[in-house]
Amino acid sequence: MIKNKQRIWLSLILCLFVAMPTMAQKQNLEPEDFKLWHSLTASSLSDDGNWNAYSISRQEDSDTVFVKHTSSDKIYILPFANGGSFSADNQWYAYRIGVPYAESQKLEEQKKSIEYKLGILNLSSGNIETISSLSRFSFSDDGKFLSVYLTKPKDSKEKGSTLLLRDLAKGTTRNIGNVTEYGFNKKGDRLAFVTENEAFKSVEMINLMNQSQMVIASDTVSFSNLTWHKEGGSLAFYKEMKQKDYEEESQQVMLYSGIYGTPSLKAFDHTTVSNFPEDMRILASSNIAISKAEDAVFFGLQEWTPKDTTKTKKKDEKLPGVDIWHYGDTEIQPRQKVTHNQDKNRTHLSAWWPTSDKFVRIGDDDQPITNLTEDHKFAVAYNPEDYKPAFKEDHADYYVVNTATGEKKKMLDRQLSNFNSARTSAAGKYIAYFTDQNWWVYNIASSTHTNVTESINVPFYSVEYDGPGTPPPYGLAGFSKDDKEILIYDQFDVYAISPDGNNTRKLTDGRADEKVFRINRLDFEEPYIDITQPLYLSAYGDKTKYFGYYRMDARGRMSELIYENMAINRLSKAKKADKFTFVKQAGDVSPTMYVTDNSFKNPSVLVRTNTQQDDFNWGKSELVTYTNADGKELQGALTYPANYEPGKQYPMVVYIYEILSNSVHGYSNPSVRSAYNTTNFSQQDYFVFKPDIVYDINDPGMSAVKCVVPAVEKMLETGMIDKDKVALMGHSWGAYQTSFIITQTDLFAGAVAGAPLTDMISMSLSIYWNSGTPDQKIFETSQGRFSGPWYEEYEAHKRNSPIHGAQNIKTPLLVAFGDKDGAVDWQQGIEMYGTMRRMEKPHVMLVYEGENHGLAKRENQMDYYTKTKEWFDHFVLGKTAPTWITEGISYMDKMKARATPEPAGGQR
Repeated sequence: MIKNKQRIWLSLILCLFVAMPTMAQKQNLEPEDFKLWHSLTASSLSDDGNWNAYSISRQEDSDTVFVKHTSSDKIYILPFANGGSFSADNQWYAYRIGVPYAESQKLEEQKKSIEYKLGILNLSSGNIETISSLSRFSFSDDGKFLSVYLTKPKDSKEKGSTLLLRDLAKGTTRNIGNVTEYGFNKKGDRLAFVTENEAFKSVEMINLMNQSQMVIASDTVSFSNLTWHKEGGSLAFYKEMKQKDYEEESQQVMLYSGIYGTPSLKAFDHTTVSNFPEDMRILASSNIAISKAEDAVFFGLQEWTPKDTTKTKKKDEKLPGVDIWHYGDTEIQPRQKVTHNQDKNRTHLSAWWPTSDKFVRIGDDDQPITNLTEDHKFAVAYNPEDYKPAFKEDHADYYVVNTATGEKKKMLDRQLSNFNSARTSAAGKYIAYFTDQNWWVYNIASSTHTNVTESINVPFYSVEYDGPGTPPPYGLAGFSKDDKEILIYDQFDVYAISPDGNNTRKLTDGRADEKVFRINRLDFEEPYIDITQPLYLSAYGDKTKYFGYYRMDARGRMSELIYENMAINRLSKAKKADKFTFVKQAGDVSPTMYVTDNSFKNPSVLVRTNTQQDDFNWGKSELVTYTNADGKELQGALTYPANYEPGKQYPMVVYIYEILSNSVHGYSNPSVRSAYNTTNFSQQDYFVFKPDIVYDINDPGMSAVKCVVPAVEKMLETGMIDKDKVALMGHSWGAYQTSFIITQTDLFAGAVAGAPLTDMISMSLSIYWNSGTPDQKIFETSQGRFSGPWYEEYEAHKRNSPIHGAQNIKTPLLVAFGDKDGAVDWQQGIEMYGTMRRMEKPHVMLVYEGENHGLAKRENQMDYYTKTKEWFDHFVLGKTAPTWITEGISYMDKMKARATPEPAGGQR
């Protein structure tokens, strides 16, 4: 261990928080300035609210964590830090220490991992202690102890590694060798761990109050999966059990209980239990859970493979490398490959009741997926394969299983399973689900179903939904304590409804002002929402795009805390104090974190990011309202050129996807690694416009035209936009619409489409390789917005396909794909390329080697940014075109460039 002292004051980093006055004239950004920008990422408050830790992430430089006192100027700077946490006693901050940015990039190129250190910051003194070879760390729940698990030396043959147990108050460290698992209990007064060497394995426990140590279990076989009961009074784990007749090992389940009373250790050996299925074993990797009442232990079963004693297979026999794609497969082969590991490790939930030594099987082949109720007395079970192959929406039958008896009772027939259909209540008495456009509650004790929203005269399904499937619900916040009420959302408001449906309280009144209220939970320690305590709610103006927070007291009185024409989010509260932090931003206001007390009056700035923006011109953003071709009022987000001058006309980039007007307050860091970046274009004196798009079934492309063209025409009416210098761009679904819109209009001087769908028939027959699922399902249930397959809706698929209207294209089109795109098969790009090339229309396709649906490699991101800029520079702004646009680059020239050695100094 190495000790060193660091006391670092606010004066060292004033540049982060205070805008320095300057007399220099503001100017637009150049690409070399982009690296000055940074992002406010993870942040956390200490339990007493006196300290806030936040991370600043830079584009081309090392990340830094700042630990700042919330009511003074005291601050600590922690270079290369991440993954930190405060101790519960508010005395310490522990964090991982990485390496400088340049070194991390080098290690990534060499495919080597970073060797982390642990930093332990004393918040009072500023002293920092570092520990090398960190794997992971955690504080005890009372904050008095810190466990540090070290990375195993590369030449070590041991299974475990060294665990350091640090008494933070005394400054002493206890070394424990060959540890494979460990964990503190909730109270923080016990540490359990497993040690393992060749001759001896054990589960041991340290009483942290008196430092006494005891062996709970020991043997020559392995122990695993240490699991504390939620309250920390009992401990469960597995003990390995091998049998010569089977390929795999099984496990005994061990329960050590009575830690605060009369301790006892009990074991469950399934080979002695008559009703345990003979062909099953207990899987070591399956989760263990101790019931709330500590009277049962839950674990997973899996098939046990008998050893093949026939030895009929020859050593050199090779099996054919063939996949059989059968029309009756419940999931197609690519999906089976994606889920193979998950399916291979799937287990069937079972329970052991130690007092009676009873075994109960809960999940089985008929209903393999199970979710325990919060009281662990029941489980909801279903089979996702029930109605497959499913070409549209998925359905399943749902059952309730008694975990003490195994009795199974059907709850729902053929229930739509897309909507998380069975959500158990906080106390375990009820199950809520959504069907027939209403919320229902199933009473487990009486086996009765109650429609709890039918008498409320508002829809609880999404009225904005414009897809071909069943409209989803607005959502369920959860249950109150003791299951007295269920908290449900409509489009704008929150309702508290008794599970029998007899009593309803409307908690908010957002509908009149079209203000969306949602409960903003600040503490997830308990499964319920405590309505006897103040509730915090997020608020969003559906039309105004105002954001903020409200508070509702125990008597149901609402008070506005903050609600402004900005994006306001990331509300956080100190666990044991009325200290809060939140972040505000706008298109021209970099994210700024504030700290406040519970009054929310006069919040103070904790950190303001990107103060260097004050030295540059910056474009403002505003909300635009327009009407689409069907007469529907829609909105869009408009960002002005950074150096906007009234009376002057500017070029405009239109970026599209679906609903984007809610991004009007989004702050965009400039970046040479982002081709669609709003700030990049604003700094190049473009307007950037993001109009909303809504859809008609069977006409996704035509719907986009009906929304985007009137939106652009509305902008041209302002006189601010040069009608001959309008560009269009989008990625994925936005790229599809970009490619289609230019078949219907000549409004655009240039277009860029990243990974577009181009032929709706062939695309519907493709595979979404990242998930292994057929694109048919996406087309007929969600984003594709077709009511049926291509052979039933042939004209609609053809009418909305870019390649079938390509003969009308007059806009130069740049397309980009990764040749490993697992979302939109890059064959779509080839089809468009082949069509446009044969028609001899201006078109270029960029293909990035080894890239998926979004570019991940830095050099490719920068290249796409550059080429997008150059495409618009030429076709929109009229600048001289580079060679790759006018002539392309041959494969021979590409390989010659790759073979050319770097000149001295790395410059070319």
